[in-house]
Amino acid sequence: MNCTDKQLVKKCFNKNFETYHEKAVVQQEIALKLTEMLSDLGVKSINNVLEVGCGTGFLTQHMLIDIGVSHYYLNDLAEVAYSENVALLNASKEQEFVYVPGDAEKISFPKNMDAVVSTSAIQWFNELPRFFEKVNTALNKEGLFAFSTFGTDNFKEIKEVSNIGLSYKSLCELEQLLSPSFEILEATEWLVEKEFLNPIEVLRHMKLTGVTGLKKSFFGKEKLQAFIKTYQERFSNVDLSVNLTYNPIIIIAKKK
Repeated sequence: MNCTDKQLVKKCFNKNFETYHEKAVVQQEIALKLTEMLSDLGVKSINNVLEVGCGTGFLTQHMLIDIGVSHYYLNDLAEVAYSENVALLNASKEQEFVYVPGDAEKISFPKNMDAVVSTSAIQWFNELPRFFEKVNTALNKEGLFAFSTFGTDNFKEIKEVSNIGLSYKSLCELEQLLSPSFEILEATEWLVEKEFLNPIEVLRHMKLTGVTGLKKSFFGKEKLQAFIKTYQERFSNVDLSVNLTYNPIIIIAKKK
């Protein structure tokens, strides 16, 4: 298994934090859908919540507005997450916020959480079974674990052309990993095809959303030219634009 270089991921997100908030449209939609799914399950307010990988606050805002949280613990690998969220946090007087910085696979979690939530973060993790057990331990009896990640078709064009990409789990695999400690309440996945003028715009999009934290040098000149040519040959539309596929997964589970 190829392990994610967390320091490289951290560097990429710190560098591209402002553009992430603007360009990560799919991630924004996922955060909204996750909170809608919680609402549909009858979750109207939560006392103690830990959010893993809070980023620029997509999920944080929806959790505050659509769900309601009394005590909010915010975690992120990138230090800039806290400074970027200060205005959001200070705007609310009804919640208590605690920042829990660092790699969520390594740091200690607060205990007796009513819910652990996360969007578009755990695809970067190296040991999901251990992380899921850690979440289970942090939750109180019948606590909720609501998260999103990405499935096996995510960025399939990039992987087919360059053989660069994360090792994504399928929805079925995630459910199996969760089954020893969690009851699955809701699980869904879907595909989103984003259209770009050309392969260079695809790479620019990935850079601006911080998702190139895979290798220190993404392409040399010759590999870049070959990438563009192959991408256009395999994935061009009638108007010569190209697509990039996202494969979001959302799971809401309850501690057994």
